Amino acid sequence: MNIISNAKWNSLTQFFKIGIQAVNLIYLAKIIPPSEYGVMAMAVVVINLGILLRDLGTSAAIIQRKELSETLKNTIFWLNSLLGLFLAFIIVAISPLVSSLFNAPELTNVLILLSITFPFSSIAATHLALLERESLFKKISTIEISSSLISVVFAIIMANLGFGVYSLVVQAIVLSFMSMVQFWFASNWRPSFKILINKNDLMNIFGFSANLSLFNLINYFSRNADSFFIGRFMSAGILGNYNLAYRIMLFPLQSLTFVTNRSLYPVLSRVQDDNKKIFSTYSNCVFIIVFITAPLMSGLAYFSDPFIRLIFGSQWDLTASILKWLAPTAILQAVLSTSGSVFMAKGRTDVLMRLGIIGAILQVGSFFIGVNYTITTFSMCYFIANLINFFPVMYCLMKVIEGSLMSLLIRLLPIFLSTILMLSCLFFLNQVYPISKFLDVYILVIFSLLGSSVYILFMVLFSFDFRRFLISMLRARH
Repeated sequence: MNIISNAKWNSLTQFFKIGIQAVNLIYLAKIIPPSEYGVMAMAVVVINLGILLRDLGTSAAIIQRKELSETLKNTIFWLNSLLGLFLAFIIVAISPLVSSLFNAPELTNVLILLSITFPFSSIAATHLALLERESLFKKISTIEISSSLISVVFAIIMANLGFGVYSLVVQAIVLSFMSMVQFWFASNWRPSFKILINKNDLMNIFGFSANLSLFNLINYFSRNADSFFIGRFMSAGILGNYNLAYRIMLFPLQSLTFVTNRSLYPVLSRVQDDNKKIFSTYSNCVFIIVFITAPLMSGLAYFSDPFIRLIFGSQWDLTASILKWLAPTAILQAVLSTSGSVFMAKGRTDVLMRLGIIGAILQVGSFFIGVNYTITTFSMCYFIANLINFFPVMYCLMKVIEGSLMSLLIRLLPIFLSTILMLSCLFFLNQVYPISKFLDVYILVIFSLLGSSVYILFMVLFSFDFRRFLISMLRARH
């Protein structure tokens, strides 16, 4: 079980998913009208909430448990299957109400069709969790890539035939169905019909799963509260600018945290009683995350004005101001997002849930304050809330694994110094050759490459870990 091997295959999957997203954004958006994309966006709000409740954290329990009995696997499988059918029934039942709330009659049929995905994904959840438990990410990657490819082919064909939003609906259904079939055959385990749900096994995982589900729900609502506050108390135009800045911030962050958490969790679960090993593995992951996000997001914040003008146009100037605060927020969130894997591996989802409540209070509180001022102040308050939240989360995490926060911060110090020096060099260069004067994409690329080179040079000078990594890479090549 190797975290590097896990990360390699998960990165491949994520890279392919990004390609599928690009097809949806660039190709399908030219064929499917914006109004029909809007109907799908409305449906996704409901579907995403259902996804949070789909297995109530039972799949994570499979990966975390040191000993896994046949009755427990069977109990989780049948529980997930029943939950999938129940969620499908609920979505069908509420679809007319939701469509009337959104004033979109077509949304009813879209939600009814999308409800089919829940039984499919629930039936496959246990098999996927068993594969993740054994870190069989090569198999998982192959299945997810092939399923995504087949589903997007269906979407392209149907979109060209004029099916509009139903092309995207079929894409989601085909993706779930193909994944279910392949995960079922990839796993050697099969459910039993003798005893469907064992009450004792259910009670054994109840605390873990219930706390994890509560954390996910709290996290979902707190992360979506910003859009509600801006849309309700500011304006649609300001929300559009904020949403674009948030998506830019989230794009690299989601990819990085998806790969890290999915690769890290099964590895940490297998060594959950060895705190030294957990701290060593975790600190290595945090080092890599901060090594990537600190210069990337700091550079994005510094060059937000020319970046937004060149890529999106001057009509999105407000987005650049927002990005100056959301970009550094991404560095904090990238580190905080990995903490869940540690708490789950240690079976301390109770601590994770309490920290989720603290984080939600801080974030919603910052929105209450920020919404009374400008959107830039709103974004600054969001950054401050994440900065304050960083310390209780990291304190509790280090307490659970008996690690040292100070030693972790000292290890990260060369990254922060190198990032500051990189920004100083870019500031000096920008004074001599102002990028705003030229406003050319090639100049922006040159500045970015120079900044990256300066950052790497200072990392070589300051970081023992980075020098050791480079030496090991050179030796491997020879």
